[in-house]
Amino acid sequence: MAKPIKIPLFLLHILIIFVFLFDSSISLPLSDCLVLHKISNFTLRNSSSYAHFLRFSLQNVRASGQRIPKPTALILPETKEQLIHCVTCCRRSSLDIVIRCGGHSYEGLSSMPRGKNPFVIVDMMNLNRVTVDLVSKTAWVEGGATLGELYYAIAEHSSSHGFPAGVGPTVGVGGHFGGGGIGVLGRKYGLSADNVVDVVLIDALRRELSRPNLEEDVFWAVRGGGGGSWGIVYAWKVKLVEVPARVTCLSISKQGTNNELAQLIHKWQYVGPNLDDGFHLSVYLTASATNQAIVTFNGFYLGSRTEAISIINQCFPDLEIPEEAYLEMSWIESVSHFSGLPKGSTIHDLKSRYWAEKSYTKVKSDYVKKPITMEGLKGALDMVALEPKGLVILDPYGGVMDQISSD
Repeated sequence: MAKPIKIPLFLLHILIIFVFLFDSSISLPLSDCLVLHKISNFTLRNSSSYAHFLRFSLQNVRASGQRIPKPTALILPETKEQLIHCVTCCRRSSLDIVIRCGGHSYEGLSSMPRGKNPFVIVDMMNLNRVTVDLVSKTAWVEGGATLGELYYAIAEHSSSHGFPAGVGPTVGVGGHFGGGGIGVLGRKYGLSADNVVDVVLIDALRRELSRPNLEEDVFWAVRGGGGGSWGIVYAWKVKLVEVPARVTCLSISKQGTNNELAQLIHKWQYVGPNLDDGFHLSVYLTASATNQAIVTFNGFYLGSRTEAISIINQCFPDLEIPEEAYLEMSWIESVSHFSGLPKGSTIHDLKSRYWAEKSYTKVKSDYVKKPITMEGLKGALDMVALEPKGLVILDPYGGVMDQISSD
């Protein structure tokens, strides 16, 4: 049953993808302090492995150009103690620290310095352990884990629990949780950050801080203030959420005149944020090779196929979705379904942190607080049609998001 219409709030992403080739480069060392602290897993500019590790977790090749400053070294700590020693060595060498988990930062901030000082990338990829406790319905997630690794670990322990976060399996939890973390469970359970109950934070003084000895303002800031801004989060304690045995996924693409497509999107602005809290219905604006706009509605529902069909038929019959488009599966299967992994991938592939299809991207996200006009939507469709590799995503809020205070 639809809820009363109210001004919707949804998140808009604009993504432009270009083809780009990597550059090589580099040189300069900092090894003595690291070796002294028994850290051997690092690479310097003059090392043969430097280029490989620089590029491995770098997802946006816009951050790899010749004019982009390169790190003095990449360090891959394997324990919390090594992570703390990394801070020690970088401070002694007057090197700035850039933290990288999954490497998906929109502006490449996990691979580039924020100033002009020499810097080191501390790549967290080896700190990726996930410990699930079904008694307390929580999990400790090391800061270098990916969303795919977190989801897989939860599914190994339970078929009735999940976690609200994004669909990209190679996205690192550090940047995702540190930036809020939107996903298809958000209208039911909130952002990832809303479900973080504790952290282990390493600050610039090499102190190990957790919630009992962390100021609440700092705990609030690390859950949305941006990854790496307040120290290094070694681990996150998250609250697991309940998911049913079967969930439903759907995807339907629409073509037509810009006026027809704009009308569907315009109505979605009033339907999407007001559906049942367990229903997430997003909109993707793309274009064909012949510069014709395509609007795709991707849906996820915490319940059976029959229930999902009934909700859409009642609240948004204009979509005219055939019943065969509704696919019922387990929650972890739905994660794989929306992951963007190659066709034929299984849930085991969620654990792979290497994303082969790296591209040159420019992404911008913002909040829409009042409905976009028909003229604005037709303008957006015109813009996308002119750039077939561009993408606009509209994600609905509403649901429990309306009940969560901004502070």
